Order: sequence, then structure tokens, then C-alpha cells
Amino acid sequence: MSWHGTEKLLNKNSYLSSVMNVASLGVKNLDEFVPGVGATSLNLVYGPPGIGKTILAMQFLAHGARRGENVLYISLDESAEDVRSDFDSMDIFIDELYVFDAVPLTAGKAEVKPVREVTPITKLSRMKDIGKKKTLFEADILSLKSTLKNVFDRIKFDRIVVDSITALRYFYMRGIIPDSGVHAFIRFLLTNSNAAVMITALDFDDLLLEKSIVDTVFRLERDRNNINLIVEKSMVNCALDFIPLSLTKSGFSVDEKFYFKYVKGRSK
Repeated sequence: MSWHGTEKLLNKNSYLSSVMNVASLGVKNLDEFVPGVGATSLNLVYGPPGIGKTILAMQFLAHGARRGENVLYISLDESAEDVRSDFDSMDIFIDELYVFDAVPLTAGKAEVKPVREVTPITKLSRMKDIGKKKTLFEADILSLKSTLKNVFDRIKFDRIVVDSITALRYFYMRGIIPDSGVHAFIRFLLTNSNAAVMITALDFDDLLLEKSIVDTVFRLERDRNNINLIVEKSMVNCALDFIPLSLTKSGFSVDEKFYFKYVKGRSK
């Protein structure tokens, strides 16, 4: 798409933002190209390990937190304490994020129980309090869903990140096919959260998901100079579907040379 040809789409994006509740991704200058995601939507960010999926997800949550929204980080892979440590050197506002820190249940995996007791209420912590007290919640997939349902009933969240959905397979007991439950868990999130949900994953194909149930699909890929954001699918019209990003201690931003070239071309 040419620089001049994007002006009409940008005007349309501005119109869409005014009539549709769109949640910005919180990445500097990205709204010029990708207005955001729907306020009640399911969105996927995937890419190889270490490329910055969690950073992008945290910027999404931090943007909401700065706006006074209730935002929730569900940690299924790395412990929230380790995640917080990873962000100590970064200037991203994560202190006020609610955290649900879960680890797979290790006991009782040898058999599948048809009926499980309702999981007791677990109290959420803020990211700023992680490390001051034990926050890990040991769960299998059934207790994970029942506890999250209890959480959603008590607190209305505007934005939720699940990091990562790939790790969900470790929450299933022996005898249950993990991949077959991904759809059910995602349906659960859509039904009970009523929020802008972003899930991270290593690879889309590994999830056995149909793209029809996901509103937005972003892919992060690395080239020699940049990390590129690829918009594979979006519920909001985007000016471009390939945006090079730069990474600093403040998180991702649109590559400056790319952005200023775009702005200059648009003004002609």
C-alpha cells in the first residue's frame, strides 16, 4: 500500500474509533497504523521465544492501567515474580496490574476425577506487591477456570492478558488431550470476562485454533534491524499490516525512520 493511499484508511480508522470502543495497544505511534483492538474481543500475539510478546502484552495492560482501567495479567508460564524482575530495568507502568499467578497441579495427575470440588477464592495481588507474599496458585484446568470465574464475578476487568496460552497444556491431567481444551478455555474467557483479552503463544498452528474465533491476530518476527509487527487479521481496519518496531527501555515503539517517512508521505 502506498503512503498516499493510506489517508482514506486513516480517516476511516478515526471514524471507527469514534463509533467503536477500541482499546489502544499502548505502543508509541502505533495508533497511526493499528487503532487497537475491540473493547470486548479475543486477540492473539504469537512469535518465537524472546521476541517480545510479553513486553507488547504488558504495554497493552499498562496503557489501560494509566487510564484507570482494571487490568489483569494471568501468568501460566513464567512466575509473576520472575516477570516482574524482567521488567525492573524497563520503564513500563506495571505496578497496578492485578496478577493471577498459576502453576500446574502436580498431585493427582495419574487419574482423572469426574467431579472436583469448587476451588476456594484466591485473592489477587498487584504487581507491585509480588514477592512480598506467596501468590502462586496450584491448579489443573478445571480449578483454574472455576477460580477465574470467581475472580471475574468479583472484579470487572477491562483488559486481560493470558501469558502464555501455549503453557495451558501443562494444566491438564493425564488422560485428557490438552489441545482439545484450548477452545473450551478461550470460550470460557469470552463468556465470563467481557474484556479485551490478549493471549500470547509461541505458534498459532500449535494451538489447533480456527482463526474465525479470534478477532485479531498479530505476529512478531525479527529481521536484521527490527522486530516487525505483522497484522494477520484485525476487526478494525488498519492502515498497514506490516509495521517495523524499535525496542527501548520504554518498550516497543514504531521505528522512527519508518514513522517519519510515513507522516511525510501522508502530508503530500
